[in-house]
Amino acid sequence: MDKTEIEKPQEDEKFSKIKSLAKEAYRFLDQGRFREAKERLEILLEEDPSNTYGLVGLGDYYAKTKQPAEAIIYYRKCLAQDSTNKFSLMGLMNCYRDLNSLKKIIEVAEEFHHITITDASILSRVADAHRKLKNFKESEVYYMEALQINPNDQYVIVGLGHLFFACQRYAEAIQWWEKLLSTQPNNIKILTEIGNSYRKIKDFDKAIIYYERAKELDGRNFFALYGLAESYRGKKDFETAILYWEKILEFDPENKLIINRYADSLRGLGKYDKALECFNKILASGDDYFALLGKAAALKLIGDLDKAEEIYVNLLAKSPNDPRPALELSDLWDLMGKKVQAIKMLEDLAKKIPSNESIRERIEYLKD
Repeated sequence: MDKTEIEKPQEDEKFSKIKSLAKEAYRFLDQGRFREAKERLEILLEEDPSNTYGLVGLGDYYAKTKQPAEAIIYYRKCLAQDSTNKFSLMGLMNCYRDLNSLKKIIEVAEEFHHITITDASILSRVADAHRKLKNFKESEVYYMEALQINPNDQYVIVGLGHLFFACQRYAEAIQWWEKLLSTQPNNIKILTEIGNSYRKIKDFDKAIIYYERAKELDGRNFFALYGLAESYRGKKDFETAILYWEKILEFDPENKLIINRYADSLRGLGKYDKALECFNKILASGDDYFALLGKAAALKLIGDLDKAEEIYVNLLAKSPNDPRPALELSDLWDLMGKKVQAIKMLEDLAKKIPSNESIRERIEYLKD
């Protein structure tokens, strides 16, 4: 009998065994049965150490069990065997994302450029990394390349919404969020993102429409309630804003950010004593920048100018280049008849941060 006739059945048997092991291992990975998956994958690689299914599978095992450094080793081994394996490249990028190594994502995308340019999901991960590194131009290029491959890729569309929001191109952000909303009308996150975008351009009425839709789907959704409160605060409708701050405080009573916002709205209604109670509640557990600013402003409004001045001076001593307490102190000093002192302070600050227009405008106002 010819030797090749003997070897072929043996090769077919080995291939069948490897295929069966790989199928079982991937099924166990999907089911979260990680120990059994690893056992099959290790047997598979004993049979064929360079098998890409086995290498990717072990990479996935380590990635799913929160061991990204180990996963990287196997994804790299797979790419060394098969430099076109997009599953390994995707796994590699996900591991670097989990390790918060955004620059490494970009590096491997360039290293395996021949794979990167062929897959929308991979391109979107590179775009995400650039966006988080604030490389906005590069991020947009990668997202647009991904769209050329798959115009309806939801991750790409989400990424574009986040990108344009981060770039303060809010109208474009809304356009991409709306595109996604057309296929997911009950997606609370998208609804609140659109609300946030409208709120940024101070179109509070439109923002409220989207936050209300989100609230109807989940009456305790923090972002919907927060957006509604902030929108009504922006409209100077402090009474309605307070209703929503109180709804949040019902289930998150110690949230300092919300207590601060609640106190600001109380101050807007002229309820200075209640506002001061809120600011003091926050400060009882330690210094808080916004609570101190809020308290100083409330003290100024009730005529306790000396205590307000003390807070502003202390804030400036800690952060001498911070324009906000300086600007508020200049208003206070103007009220107290210390205009010359206010101008001198602002002129000194303007030398340190010459690009700040608010400081220059305030100096001109005081000198007028």
